[in-house]
Amino acid sequence: MSKKFLVFLMVFSSYAIAASKPSVTPPMAPRGGALAIPDDGYDGTTGAASMACLTVAGPGGTINDMNVDIDLEHTWAGDLVIKVIAPDTTTLTLQSRAGFAEPADDGTGGFGDSSDYQAGTIINFANSGATSAEDAGSTIPGGDFICATDGLCSYSPAPGAGPGTDFTDFVGMDSTGNWQVCVGDSGGGDTGNFISAAINFDVGAPPPVLAAPTQVPSLSFYGIILMMGLLIVMMVYRQKRRA
Repeated sequence: MSKKFLVFLMVFSSYAIAASKPSVTPPMAPRGGALAIPDDGYDGTTGAASMACLTVAGPGGTINDMNVDIDLEHTWAGDLVIKVIAPDTTTLTLQSRAGFAEPADDGTGGFGDSSDYQAGTIINFANSGATSAEDAGSTIPGGDFICATDGLCSYSPAPGAGPGTDFTDFVGMDSTGNWQVCVGDSGGGDTGNFISAAINFDVGAPPPVLAAPTQVPSLSFYGIILMMGLLIVMMVYRQKRRA
């Protein structure tokens, strides 16, 4: 075997090892009351095979601001895509594969941050979040828990290649109807469950319903002639009575 071939084999093997994604924990089994997040199922859509979605009822009223709380458990947080979807299908991507600059919002490509999400830890997404969701887990080693380990539990939306900008996308909308919060997994070998979601709405009163203006009946030409005739008859009648 030639030295050149051996060198090529060593370089190729090193690249393959570096490009592979080790699993840091055993797969998580679905558990009661939680939705299993389809492993490596995310393809850019919100269907059941792509994302686990929970429905939240809107309270009604015009949206001034809003934020989202989620509780989930999943290894390798950089696999995840998290979205909130309005009743009219307006979509905001809250997190798109933290730590990975995905080329498209379709679940393909490499992998991001290797930190984990721990059940029972509430992660908040709000415009006022101190940390970008793209940087979730960036300050802790792989396998440690976002929020539980680093104390960073509030994040501002980072849509990446996904749709939306931030929660101002929903300002001025009517909050009435069924909203969805969805989680998708873009990498195989790491699994988890979507436990709960809450949307915190700041809403104003709905605009008042204005009554229809009262229409004043208009008189036609013949109506005016008729009214004048009646007035003349009444005047003649009064004159005769006085006589």
